[in-house]
Amino acid sequence: MNEYMRIAELLSSRSRDRISALASLLRSLPQEEICPAVRLLTGGIRPSWSPGELTGRGVVMDALLSISDQIEGGDLGEMAEHAIRHKRQSGIDEAPLTIGYVHSVLNSVMISKGRGSEKRRRSMLTGLLLSSAPLEGRYIALTATGIRSGIGPRTVASAISRAFGVDIKKVWAAYSRHPEMGRVAEAASSGALDGIRLTPGVPFVMMEIPKLEIASGQVPLTGSDLIFCARRGIRVQLHLSEGRSWLFTTRRRDVSHIVSRLRAGLIGSAMLEGEMRAGNDLSQITRLINRRRSSRRSSIRPSIIIWDAVCIDNREIVDLAYSERFRLASEVVRKIEGDALELSIVEPLDPAEALQDGLPVVARSPSAPYLLGRRSRVDFQIVPRRPQAFHGAD
Repeated sequence: MNEYMRIAELLSSRSRDRISALASLLRSLPQEEICPAVRLLTGGIRPSWSPGELTGRGVVMDALLSISDQIEGGDLGEMAEHAIRHKRQSGIDEAPLTIGYVHSVLNSVMISKGRGSEKRRRSMLTGLLLSSAPLEGRYIALTATGIRSGIGPRTVASAISRAFGVDIKKVWAAYSRHPEMGRVAEAASSGALDGIRLTPGVPFVMMEIPKLEIASGQVPLTGSDLIFCARRGIRVQLHLSEGRSWLFTTRRRDVSHIVSRLRAGLIGSAMLEGEMRAGNDLSQITRLINRRRSSRRSSIRPSIIIWDAVCIDNREIVDLAYSERFRLASEVVRKIEGDALELSIVEPLDPAEALQDGLPVVARSPSAPYLLGRRSRVDFQIVPRRPQAFHGAD
């Protein structure tokens, strides 16, 4: 059994040799503990797109107040650490907390719902914190509430590469197709990284399109063969398979309630990329995203404009030229119907017109592939530079 203290110590470490320490831990773990350990190391409990809710700060504070009269510190982690140092009683079991047990309890807390769920969450957290050491309690509190306290994916990818002797590029390629390092580490440990493929219902890491600021009135890249389209909303990915539909944000949050009434029965499967708009007011999109379910009586009618595709009928097409991916995406969009939102393919435009209106413009190279989880070198998001106010002398 592996102690959770090893996770807490790594999370608190600022050593330059952190990757080696992480790799050493991963090599020492049995297969069944690799995934939960990596999730805890990255500050998570479940994939960002899976069902479940993070615990509110108030529930954690109630749990801390139930074990100690002394709550001091700057952030929630420091408060938990101080409270456990001055707790009124000890846990029922004084044995060290294990990685599997901590992950199991936090997972149960996250999926608890319905009547009395808040009370159950508080009870489970109280028991876990009572049994923890101060440093363990710090990261249990931070992980339960989703406060960013974990190790970044690039560092974890390097540790997985070193621990299991696999190429770092293969690790990142797998993560870009299934962006949850616990699953990637588990696959790397058994030599199954090549088995991780793009799958409808599992968000991918979208290609980064760098920004290019230009002066007001300047028309960029004149005479080029780039394809231009305006940006007016937030970037999303739409997945379709066997009559089901999913929608994910750039942070891979599942907001599929927005597309729950799409009808895509005429196609096999597709993974598309584009943007979501709701008029010219981004606050309406935020309200739509934060809802738990779709409403027929909603006054907000979103539109999704598709501009790319990465997978059609379970065949990855990221290596195809953008012009061909765009053609395939257009064919899919024509077969989809929906009465709760408008779905369309993006229309190329004259960049000068959009820039004159102050809108960002995306410039795409027709021959470029789609670089999952990487930065494009030939595609750009062109943003008009706002003029700085001039303050004359008094």
